[in-house]
Amino acid sequence: MAECDNMSDLIPVYQLIEYFDNEAFVLKTQQQISKDFAKFNLLFPENFENIPYSKTDIEELIKINISDMIKQDETRLLQLMYTIDLPEKEFLHLTIQNDFLDLLAEKILRREAYKVFLRQHFT
Repeated sequence: MAECDNMSDLIPVYQLIEYFDNEAFVLKTQQQISKDFAKFNLLFPENFENIPYSKTDIEELIKINISDMIKQDETRLLQLMYTIDLPEKEFLHLTIQNDFLDLLAEKILRREAYKVFLRQHFT
């Protein structure tokens, strides 16, 4: 059985990662990330919505924004997770991990990509 994202068994993780070979999918994912983070005044580079970034670079930018948010107001971080639709249980599990920011950035990217995937396939 293929490994699936904990948030949903509808799409295996490997399949979602394959979508990152598609520049249009990457851009839509970046736009979704930018939209959700902008609600909390967390911004990405000016060209973020127009030029596809690598998975690693996207995760790094997410980590920078999350780190900045933690320094300013940790309670807003839970609100961001709600906006992104990352289950609280998953988020809380990540908080006790040594590589919290890395894991959280990956979860956020996967969740935002999953939203794009759903929109493309079911609308």
